[in-house]
Amino acid sequence: MKKTLKLQIIIICLCSTSLLAGPKLEISEQRFDFGAIPANSIVYKHFWFKSTGTDTLIINNIKTGCACALMETVKDTLPPGDSVKVGIEWKIGNKIFSVGRYPYIFTNASSDPYRIYLTGEAYKTLDKLQPVSLVPYKFELSKYKDDSVDEMKFTLTNHSDRSVQFKIVTELPKECEIKLPESIEPGSKGVGTVKVKKEYLDSEFTTSVTIVSVDNPDTKITIPIRRKIFSK
Repeated sequence: MKKTLKLQIIIICLCSTSLLAGPKLEISEQRFDFGAIPANSIVYKHFWFKSTGTDTLIINNIKTGCACALMETVKDTLPPGDSVKVGIEWKIGNKIFSVGRYPYIFTNASSDPYRIYLTGEAYKTLDKLQPVSLVPYKFELSKYKDDSVDEMKFTLTNHSDRSVQFKIVTELPKECEIKLPESIEPGSKGVGTVKVKKEYLDSEFTTSVTIVSVDNPDTKITIPIRRKIFSK
């Protein structure tokens, strides 16, 4: 009787272990809200994919469901414990108000794909946004011959009845230095700066940054940033 019970326990343990074994994917964030986004812009977000199983994880495919969004990985095979940074480029078109994109990640870890939920609210302009507006709402840092806009100021206006302070919640663009204003009092303005780093002055790039109110996560703005060099 005791031998039979012991054998049953061993079988249960082996079955449990086999269920836990194999490849597994862990995604740093499965939901991200870009907040307010100006229409006709490109926004970016990076995620970390980590192999947390006991066997090698293979990323077979990533489908965004639209040519407007591109999501690629620099490597598709991850041994246990390995990670890779995966970025998404999402072109926001003319659509106003609620926008969404929901990429599927197909792997050898599951017959069902993993999913990421990306959302936002697109507006024609952000200069009349409530409770905080932004001017300019797109950062165009262009260069034309000897004329070059390498640095610019931006203004956040607090239309609410309480102080607002922002922080950056996306990866800092490697091409720029961004300084946000300090706490903005009710009815007041705060001025920040964005500056192209010296090593990127002769490079074209598009990127974005998402900022959020420290005290109110619903107050969130994504700002497109572009460096365009005109040769003529």
